[in-house]
Amino acid sequence: MSHPRYLGYIAMSLDGFIATPDGGVDWLTPFNNALSEDGGDGGYSDFIAPIDAVLMGRSTYQQVMGWGWPYEARAGYVLTRQHGFTGDHVTAAGDIDTLRAAIAANGHKTIWVMGGGETQRAALDAGLFDAITLFVMPTLLGAGLPCFAPGAQRDLDLSQITQKPGGIVQLDYTFKEPS
Repeated sequence: MSHPRYLGYIAMSLDGFIATPDGGVDWLTPFNNALSEDGGDGGYSDFIAPIDAVLMGRSTYQQVMGWGWPYEARAGYVLTRQHGFTGDHVTAAGDIDTLRAAIAANGHKTIWVMGGGETQRAALDAGLFDAITLFVMPTLLGAGLPCFAPGAQRDLDLSQITQKPGGIVQLDYTFKEPS
């Protein structure tokens, strides 16, 4: 049995933030509009098609649920330190290894590690990522929630650079084995 593939797919400002200090993502709207006006979704449909589970932090989960679960029948896994946390559509745990075991036990093949710098860092530190697509938006937020929480250095291999409408740059990376 092959191991599950863990993929990142995230947008950040040029100065490295994924959200404003209060967790807001409305700053992304003009860029989403630019992609839509170009007749596409920035490749999201192609990305999400093989995804059978999503892994996120509690704050991201709560934000997502404000819009309603947009991931159809895909399973959700929430990384949280909140004792006794439960939620619709998800399995929750306080550590990444417990979630990794649940994902493997449930037979998921392709998992999106989404939103939240702390969740991104936990996945990095656990060596989960196989690849990441990073969209760099042409804006400087000046402050906010970082794309990746502080932690150990990880080296990546750049596999592709794509210019998108609205000045967006898509960077596709694969992960090198830690030294």
